Amino acid sequence: MSIGNLYKSYKSSMKVSHITSIPKLSANCCYCLLLLITTPLLISSSALVSIALPFKTAQINPETKINRPLLKLGSQGERVTELQAALKILGFYTGDVNGTYQQNTAMAVYRFQQAAGLNPNGNVDNITWQRLFPSPTNISSSLSSISSSTNISSQINNKPKINNPTIKRTTPANKIQPTPINQQIPGIQYTTEGWPILRLGMSGTEVIKLQKQLQNLGFLTGKIDGDFGVSTEAAVKAAQIRYGLKPDGVVGGSTWKVFVKRTSQ
Repeated sequence: MSIGNLYKSYKSSMKVSHITSIPKLSANCCYCLLLLITTPLLISSSALVSIALPFKTAQINPETKINRPLLKLGSQGERVTELQAALKILGFYTGDVNGTYQQNTAMAVYRFQQAAGLNPNGNVDNITWQRLFPSPTNISSSLSSISSSTNISSQINNKPKINNPTIKRTTPANKIQPTPINQQIPGIQYTTEGWPILRLGMSGTEVIKLQKQLQNLGFLTGKIDGDFGVSTEAAVKAAQIRYGLKPDGVVGGSTWKVFVKRTSQ
């Protein structure tokens, strides 16, 4: 073979080897470039996850405690005013918002606790505050709306009252009297004056008389069925608290006398 032919053969073989080596080099380069691009992205995304997680966890456990003092009969001040205003807008309190915790405020608290499923004792503890203001962060906005509504309610309550002579003439005729001895029901204990001693679980005409009395006083809103049930007992206790009696739910002589006196007034 001549030198010219050898040179041509060598040159053609070099072209083939150069062409076949190009794909291998391109694949390696692409792989390296892919690693260089994706590695910073993976690092930055993991950093973002680590930053975001603590914020999400902090949002799951918000602070929900309410720092309010224990209120009871005799308490005075701004917190009592706050309590009265809240109970007034909720419909449990009808007295003046004067910052003095009296019998009418205790009765309103008792009725609110009963409606909220709490132990009704007439005292405002932390649980009662929590039910009264379920969202502590919204207390300020709630109180502002309560204050405006209270002003409207006070204007409505200050309307001049119109005397109704018909009601005045019929009230004495509806006054409840003690039960005469010849009309007393066997199985019911009576006081020496003839007042029936009633308590939870009893029924009959004497209970109907009690329920009518509670309805006239505004403590019983249910139907009159002659059954001294839980609702009647709650109404009795609320009235006893309102009028300064022992809230035991038992209607004896002293309770009857106060009920009759308040009805006549």
